[in-house]
Amino acid sequence: MAETDVRVDDAGVHLPADYDGTGDVYFDGHHAWSYTATPRRGRDETLVPWPKRMKRWLNGVSDVRVVSGDEELFSGAVSFGNGKGRVRFVDKAGIPVMIDKWGLLQRPFSGRDAGVVEQMVDITDRILDVMETECGVQGWIAFGTLLGAAREGKVIGHDSDIDLAYLSDKATPAEMAVELYEIGRALRRHGMSVLNKSGSFITVVWTSPDGGMASIDVYTCFYVGDLLYETATVRQRVPRSAILPLTELEFEGRMLPAPADPDAMLAVSYGPGWRVPDPSFKHEPGPEIGQRFDGWFSSLMRQRRDWEQHVSDLFKDTAHGPSDFARWVAARLPAGSRVIEIGSGSGQDALHLAGAGFPVVALDYARPSLRRPQRLARRGKLAVSFSHLNLYDLRDVLTRAALVARDKRPHSLYAREVLETLDADGLDSFWRFASMTLRAGGTAYLEGHALSRPDAAEWRSAHGGGRRHSLDPRMLEGAAVRAGGTVTHREGFLAAAAAVSGGAPARWRMVVEWPASTRPAGEDPEQ
Repeated sequence: MAETDVRVDDAGVHLPADYDGTGDVYFDGHHAWSYTATPRRGRDETLVPWPKRMKRWLNGVSDVRVVSGDEELFSGAVSFGNGKGRVRFVDKAGIPVMIDKWGLLQRPFSGRDAGVVEQMVDITDRILDVMETECGVQGWIAFGTLLGAAREGKVIGHDSDIDLAYLSDKATPAEMAVELYEIGRALRRHGMSVLNKSGSFITVVWTSPDGGMASIDVYTCFYVGDLLYETATVRQRVPRSAILPLTELEFEGRMLPAPADPDAMLAVSYGPGWRVPDPSFKHEPGPEIGQRFDGWFSSLMRQRRDWEQHVSDLFKDTAHGPSDFARWVAARLPAGSRVIEIGSGSGQDALHLAGAGFPVVALDYARPSLRRPQRLARRGKLAVSFSHLNLYDLRDVLTRAALVARDKRPHSLYAREVLETLDADGLDSFWRFASMTLRAGGTAYLEGHALSRPDAAEWRSAHGGGRRHSLDPRMLEGAAVRAGGTVTHREGFLAAAAAVSGGAPARWRMVVEWPASTRPAGEDPEQ
């Protein structure tokens, strides 16, 4: 292939129409991305677009190289965006980053201090010990970690975390999910921060000494008949003897547990050619795997990375402050009311309400929404706490709502530009949360931003946020009533309905009240 057949610009990598293969892209010598190109019929070229999360870094000039194996497809200086400065794939802590095969931002081991890897292996040992001694399951190194151990006895340079797995002997997905929750609780008892990502997948996360995030994934594996299921990517006939009894492999100078037949396990994940490095390799399971896992274990992290990026971008806007809605609500809140905010984002509204004298519990789906506003709250000695809430995790919703409801102070629920971001089950969880926390009496203050479908798609593209639905607020009134509330104020509904139908974007507000319980103290509500 002639180098002139390949172009690189703001859109992506332009390849010949019949090109079919993989490649790596380097910016000023830094390996930033690996891709897989698939030709499409009837096109004059094959365009491999930049991943969504990569676009924000593409501003400035860079010497770009595109290579496929030993063949150089493109080499030259390229100007991106406004063309000012150099393109730098480096995070705020100065750690090199890359976009992985899933289109996600990662901090590859090749750009991190050796102490980070050593710490990760230490924590791996702790996790495996807790799993075995307190939960009765034996874990082993899996996927990319097993691949690195089998190839060279160390991490793969373009990898960014450690993968562990264990074989469950539970009979049903529900029992497996309970087992994994028990493992998560055991790890938390040992001071670890654990994220539940599905009923079969958790992640232990922490901040490394170099200032960047680090993580270790733990996956549930199981058999249905003679088929091994290994996360949502593998459904293969693998003999149990390929896993048990576990053996050991050297990894970064330590001996860690590994499957009895690493070759067999790696072949089902990466194919028979697993010994040959391919940074662009991507698991692409068929619907017979993905649909099963979705039904069995669901997903507790829909668009979370998108929203985390959106919140991070909000922090960069130095002019960003409390919303007009926060000021509007502060003037109407009952004295002594405790505010529960769902979707706190950058925390500016929560800080404003706390500054107005109301205790606030601020909840958000995105992890970056916690640290900075919490520091500002401590500095200002404000009565506000920040924590997580996942409206796609019913267990989290019920637990958090019960904890909030235990406080007998009057509650006010606050949510701005949240309802239009939720899928149907997330909306159901929102109203369940409202019903549980306000059923003894309280008020929900809600604001939304109605957009047409094209405008919603454009917003998502411009802001890097998650899904945003074109939501008519009139559809929410029935849900509010079914949750036990009474709509006492509504404004902007007609303009919002017109916006959803293709008109100009419009804001709407709704206030829903739950009457104070008149049930005599001590009376059993079920009688």
